[in-house]
Amino acid sequence: MSNTELVLGFIFKESNYYCDDCLSEKLDIKPRQQINQICNKLKSQGSINREKKDCSSCKKDKLVNIILAEGK
Repeated sequence: MSNTELVLGFIFKESNYYCDDCLSEKLDIKPRQQINQICNKLKSQGSINREKKDCSSCKKDKLVNIILAEGK
């Protein structure tokens, strides 16, 4: 399974908001910049949204990754 598939699957399954740092830690994908690249690509493809909110894991106000609902 590719790192992109891991990230998308995790965000979809968890249905929460996760920052790049927490996704990197939870999925053990290093360096963290790889998560940033993956999530920017997924956003440009219309699979996820990235917005400033509290991360569900670290609770910090950061840029988080959110799965898009069907039809949006």
